[in-house]
Order: sequence, then C-alpha cells, then structure tokens
Amino acid sequence: MAALAFVDIFVPNPSPLHSVDPRIKMISAALLTVVCFFLSDPIVLIALLLFLQVLTISTGVTLKVYGSSVWLVLRFTILLLLIWPIFDRAGDPVIIDLWLYKPTVPAMTRALTVALRIFVIASGWLILMLTTNHSKLVRGFVKLGCPYDFGISLSIALRYIPNFLATFAQIKEAQASRGLETSRGNLVGRARNMVPVLVPAFAIAFRAIDGLSEALVSRAYGAKETRTYYRDIGMRYWDVAILVSVVAVASIFMAAQFGWLPLR
Repeated sequence: MAALAFVDIFVPNPSPLHSVDPRIKMISAALLTVVCFFLSDPIVLIALLLFLQVLTISTGVTLKVYGSSVWLVLRFTILLLLIWPIFDRAGDPVIIDLWLYKPTVPAMTRALTVALRIFVIASGWLILMLTTNHSKLVRGFVKLGCPYDFGISLSIALRYIPNFLATFAQIKEAQASRGLETSRGNLVGRARNMVPVLVPAFAIAFRAIDGLSEALVSRAYGAKETRTYYRDIGMRYWDVAILVSVVAVASIFMAAQFGWLPLR
C-alpha cells in the first residue's frame, strides 16, 4: 500500500502553493532537479532540503501522508549509504575496518551527498504532487506543449494505477486466506504461487480497460483536434513572481555551492 500512497497523495488544502499554476510548479521541480546535479556540498544540500521541508509543511500535509510518501525514498537512501563503501574504498581515514567493509570518511561524504541529492529531488516533485490534482497536472503538461493524448494517458495512469495496486493487494489477501503462500519456496516456486494472483488481477485490469475504451468512444474522444475545457488554467502575475523567486533561490544555492555566497 506504500506504492498506492505514493501515487495518490494530493492534499486538498487551501494553501498558497495549491493556488499556484501547475506549470510553475512543474518548471520549478525540473529546475530543482537540474540544480541538484551541480550541488556537491552536503551543507548546501541540507540547507536546500530544510527549505523544501518548510514548503512541504506549508501545504498542510499530515505526518501520516508525508511519511508514507517519503518512506520509499528514505529506504533507498539508507540502503545507498550502507552499500556505498563496498564499491567506494578510496580515501582516508577508515571509519571502521570490517574486513571487506571499510567505509572511509571521503567515501561516506560522497555517499551522503548522493543520498541528499536524491532526497532533495524527490522532495521537490513531492510538493508538486501534494498540491496539484490530476486534472490540473494533466492540463499543465498540455499547456506546456505536450500532446493531449499524452495528457489523457497520464491522467488515466494516475487514476487507475492506485486502483490496480489496491485490487492486486485484495486478491493476494483473498488467496492467502485460502492457504496460498506466495513468500515461501525458491524463486521458481514463488513465481508459480503468484499465478493465482496475477491471472484474476489482469482479468480485472483488462475488463477495466475495455470499459474505459467504450467510455472514451461514447464521448467522441479524438473527434476534434482542438480541445476545450470547462475549467481552464491561466498564468497570473503572482505565478510569474513565484517563478522569478524560484530562479532567485536556485541562484543563491548555486552561488553557495561555488563559494560566491559562503554558508559556513
């Protein structure tokens, strides 16, 4: 269910970030991703991460939703920190000598930098998902020049992937109540035990796809190239000011990274 929470995490709160044009939030998240690849100072990355956490709190997200959203990224970063010394043994001094496992201070610093970079990028896109519902998200992609077919495909994926994951979990629990054990045995045995779960799950998925295609045809999808919207989005002066502020903040952190604006 963690994957379900990660896909569908929109929080309908009247926060200032919710009212920002989705295109501004997309551009800001993409800009943050690019900037992170240039940041290699852990202090700068920690400062940026704290700034993003303040923005996340301002969205009104609950601790439960936030925790379930970042849990997957947190586990990945912890695993990265643990296995990094196996492949990177350069530098001195050695923190602890466990035969083949010899983490050094420079290696762990590099591992921490990569882990922070991943967490910062995930936090930027998390704010976008927390404050933008699916319809506005799709509309933003279309307004940025993406084909409408791409937008409707993204909307369908965001809508039905959580349902499919929930259905898969329900089928797995139902089969487990009948005595099916999917976690025992070797790899081949586990794959064989998953067949009674996968077959009904895909049957339900194909049935949903068939119903969805009939619904699109009944609404004359694709009859006209020009699309109209009942509720459209538009850029305001406030949105432009936010974009300028995001560029300014990114410039400050870039300046801090290259020593033009020391943070220590």
